[in-house]
Amino acid sequence: MATLDQLSNALINADRAGDVDAARALAAEISRMRAASPETPSTLPQTQQPPEPQQADARDNWLGRADTFMRGAADTMSFGLADEIAAGGDALFNPLFGTGQNGGSLAERYDRNLNAQRATDELDSKKRMAERLTGQILGAVGGGVGLAKNGLSATTNAVKAGKGLAGVTKASAMEGAVLGGVQGFGSGERLDGRLGGAATGIGLGTVMGGALPSVATAVSGAVKGATAPLIAPFRPAAYTDKALRTYLQRSGKTPEQIADIMRSAADDGQSMYTLADAMGNAGQRALVPVTRTPNDARQEVTDFLVRRQMGQPQRLANALAEGFDAPQPSDRVTRGLTQARDVEADALYTAARREAGAVNVTPVLERIDETLSPGANQVVSPRDNIGYDTIEGSLARVRRMMSDGNSQVTDFNTLFRAKLDLDDMIARAEAQGAGNRAHYLTQVKREVDRALEDASPAFRNANDTFASRSRVIDSVAEGQAAKSGRVRAEDSIQQFNAMTPDQQQAFRSGYVDPIIADIESLPMGPATNRARGLTTPKYEQEFQAFAAPGRAEQLGNRIGRENRMFETSNAALGNSRTADNLGDIDDMANFDPAVLTNLLTGNWKQAALTGVRQAFNAGKGLPPRVVERVGRSLIETNPDQALSTLNRVHGQQISRDQLRAIIMSSILQGSNAGIARISP
Repeated sequence: MATLDQLSNALINADRAGDVDAARALAAEISRMRAASPETPSTLPQTQQPPEPQQADARDNWLGRADTFMRGAADTMSFGLADEIAAGGDALFNPLFGTGQNGGSLAERYDRNLNAQRATDELDSKKRMAERLTGQILGAVGGGVGLAKNGLSATTNAVKAGKGLAGVTKASAMEGAVLGGVQGFGSGERLDGRLGGAATGIGLGTVMGGALPSVATAVSGAVKGATAPLIAPFRPAAYTDKALRTYLQRSGKTPEQIADIMRSAADDGQSMYTLADAMGNAGQRALVPVTRTPNDARQEVTDFLVRRQMGQPQRLANALAEGFDAPQPSDRVTRGLTQARDVEADALYTAARREAGAVNVTPVLERIDETLSPGANQVVSPRDNIGYDTIEGSLARVRRMMSDGNSQVTDFNTLFRAKLDLDDMIARAEAQGAGNRAHYLTQVKREVDRALEDASPAFRNANDTFASRSRVIDSVAEGQAAKSGRVRAEDSIQQFNAMTPDQQQAFRSGYVDPIIADIESLPMGPATNRARGLTTPKYEQEFQAFAAPGRAEQLGNRIGRENRMFETSNAALGNSRTADNLGDIDDMANFDPAVLTNLLTGNWKQAALTGVRQAFNAGKGLPPRVVERVGRSLIETNPDQALSTLNRVHGQQISRDQLRAIIMSSILQGSNAGIARISP
């Protein structure tokens, strides 16, 4: 037969389980036994509450602890609604399977089961706190992972999108407010309690979510900053990848974009274009510690940059020559065009002479006589003995080659030779600066050409061909003149567009030749950027218009890369040498003989202090082994090797970002699970 103590323990368990019928029956039996045994002292306290049970807890075993762990996980994963969900399930299926507590209605069964669930949770919180807390923590982690993997975590999405601290903080605050509100609502009792819990959860969740990214960043930075100098010397590869990840992120480019930039450079003949160049400013700044601090790659990187910059004049000259399709100097082009014109003219004029008839020089003589006034005019107004001026003398000489005053030249070849002599006279007059004499002689030359053309149709074709070839030759000089800064780009482009294709090609040769000469005449040295002068607004417009068909874009890209390569070299090697000197001084300080001197003299304390100081100095920043590996990676010129390296570090970054996002989401959900329980 059960004792009063046993019945009292059973009454307590029934009351906690919400079994009203069993509690009433046990209370009646206890009252009956006390009435039948008055000599037995009452073991109940004055409040008529049964004492704490002394018998062993039925859940104090491995099954109970496992169930406690699972209930804790369910609590956070369900946002505090696990007890309501379990009570509802037991109440719903009780008539069919006998689950949970009995009752006359669904509502009565739900209330009894809810009381039983909460009594069990309260008992677990007191006696199995570790198991329940562990379950809650892992449940929060699992919930955070689930939200993150399914794209439902705003914080995770912000991290994956590469947003900065402000963007992640905003997303985390919003997510904290939502999770806190849901957790607070689910953890409350009755409507007013749930609303109060939701309000508390929203407020504290917003604060916790907003603070979490900054706190996590600060803690992570402090830990990494303290451990990096100690760990990096033993794990140089890992810290090299970490540094490259940082530079890749700062560049704002993907590994594929950087590799494509390097491939385009190699295809355009600039195979010396490096990973640092393709990264832009991030890569340029990353080379600074490589060339300014002592490490084994310092000399290698410096020599590479200097040697590359020394080759800039040749690369630019080749780029311009190829871009304008002008492999030869303009003077050689002029000589070649002139020689070709003369050979062609000899053949055409020879054919014209063979097919020619008699010539009529009367129009030529009339043109000359307009100035000399011979014949009848001279009889009416006879000349004095004043001699001819140079213009009259030249015209008189030409007239004597065509007429003696009585007869005229009718032979085509004789007049043609006179034309050649006339051409020479015009050329000499122009060379002497006698422009007026050349003007009068040119008027006569036009009449001679008409007379020859009338006598031989083939001569007209020869003349037209000669004039056309001469205009092509003249285009070389026009291109040279267009290069001058005194000529507007708009005027030069208009002139160029009005030319024939042959004239345009001759113009290109004359235009680019002095530009190449200017580049080659600049002082040699790694500090000279010859590409900068090619980026003026005038050149940018003219290069686009004058470049050979289909080559303007490539030419612009090659000039742009030369500018970028100089910027990289200048960032790494230029400016003040103070940083180099300080780095060398620090490097030599590590060989301070004071440590050995103090040891030999027995000054152990001073030796220890000096050694600690040197160790601290050596531990500042990244160690030389990491810096040299970073430097060699940054001057990589093979696009495939660069892509392989960047894909590796980019994949590591994605994995780290995902892990960081999941951890933050889990912490946020777990913290809100606790915060939401602070309800009024």
